[in-house]
Amino acid sequence: MPQKAFNIVDYIFSGSREHGRWSETALIVADNNQTISYAQLSGYSDRIRGAIQQSGINRGDRVAIVMRDTPEWIASFFAITGMGAVSVHTSTLLNAADLAYVLNHSGARLAIITEDQVEKLQSVKSTIPTLEKVLVVRNPSGEQTSPESYDDLIDFADLDGRSAAMPLADTEEEALAFLAYTSGSTGKPKGVMHSHKNIRAVIEAYGKNIADPQPDDRYFASSRLFFTYGLGASLLYPLSAGATTILTAIPPRPDLIADIFARYKPTAFFGVPSVYRALLEYSHKGNPLDTASLKFGVSAGEALPAKLSEEWFDRFGVDILDGIGSTEMLHTFIANRRGERHPGSSGRIVPGYRAKLIAESGEEINGAGTGNLFVTGNSQSPGYWCDPEKTAETIIDGWMRTGDVYRRDDDDIYWFEGRSDDMFKSKGTWISPIEVEEALLRHPAVLEAAVVSGRDEDGLGIVVAYVACRREIQESEMVDELRNHVTQSLPRYKCPSIIRFIDELPRTATGKVQRFKLRNLEQQSTANQA
Repeated sequence: MPQKAFNIVDYIFSGSREHGRWSETALIVADNNQTISYAQLSGYSDRIRGAIQQSGINRGDRVAIVMRDTPEWIASFFAITGMGAVSVHTSTLLNAADLAYVLNHSGARLAIITEDQVEKLQSVKSTIPTLEKVLVVRNPSGEQTSPESYDDLIDFADLDGRSAAMPLADTEEEALAFLAYTSGSTGKPKGVMHSHKNIRAVIEAYGKNIADPQPDDRYFASSRLFFTYGLGASLLYPLSAGATTILTAIPPRPDLIADIFARYKPTAFFGVPSVYRALLEYSHKGNPLDTASLKFGVSAGEALPAKLSEEWFDRFGVDILDGIGSTEMLHTFIANRRGERHPGSSGRIVPGYRAKLIAESGEEINGAGTGNLFVTGNSQSPGYWCDPEKTAETIIDGWMRTGDVYRRDDDDIYWFEGRSDDMFKSKGTWISPIEVEEALLRHPAVLEAAVVSGRDEDGLGIVVAYVACRREIQESEMVDELRNHVTQSLPRYKCPSIIRFIDELPRTATGKVQRFKLRNLEQQSTANQA
């Protein structure tokens, strides 16, 4: 069957044309107070497309984007996908070895980078035989972060200035649009494939049903564009609706986020739980945080604790719409809605998706129950780049295995119980770390908590909690206090047998708690005591 002609770039820009926003602001760059209209952004991406074509890039070729959040990131994405090439979204946080791995694994022929990546890339460039050219984007603030001479690298602005505009190509909806490389926290980074059709599907699912951006909205995200969560928040959803995106190349800290809230009045903010927690602490310390312009917030990356959701709403009167998504599904497929408050839950299935729970026995659970979560929908990745084994392991009979354990209640609301590899048994009963963590977090002295499995002197499974507190404490007294606190809401067998205090929990670049590091700490502690 012949594929349908479809180009995602034309689809996204059609929103601003239909809403009469072509001459209105698409991007606000907080770093230098620059504004860029839709017409300017389209023209810029057309010239970059011409420059990329002059560099010898053809349809299907991979072009890596290793950039901070700048207008050039967005324009490059439109340029690459618009000509039928494949953009490779690469974290700026990767070390040199992992960056080289991604560029080699994807077979990227061209890389577009910001200045902060020059030294890193040059240290491994000789090990990447497919990489023919590198374009360097100057920092928007004008601050130089690399040597003035780029040696064999090309200044992005010079190449753009010499290029002629190139129109969009006639691509097909199944054509590969980008590869999103995972962080590689449990092994080498994996390239998740997404097509033009996948992108349209996620805009029409979560974008139009949940986020629902309007032309006068201003979206701001603390999560970076190279994450699919940030891609949806700062590019796909607002720009397809003719709304405005607020960008900053600087990784947002609470003071920077507060400044952007005050100056640019975003109407929607996308963050992860650790960012919302940091903003609350920033506000509690007496710093101004103007959230009056916000219609809602969105959280993803890991489950948003009910206590944090309630504290945020009580202080600012703004809903945080928690949900679950994945790189493999491109964005969020279960989510809370505006006007519905179910703190601690991931919400309901987003229109356009289906989900099922599979019990340990392998049987599908009908109605309420707890099991391994599988999902399917039109934004689902066809698999992993050059990794058929991992693809077959993750996509089973057309369903994406998420690796999450969820509970579905009688109202079809989904509640995260933990990662399947985080669940463990204590006293013969399965323990959900999330449930115990929620109980600990309800103590006013607890800032954050993570629960992992441990072993007692007899080698039996026990519950171990790692806790960071808001203030100085007497550890011996706090242990008893926290145990009593937990047993007020949970059965005694779920109460932590050991509580260890820690300054802060180890987290990934996306803000997820790295429980495997805590498990390693616990194993070392047990070995030392043996």
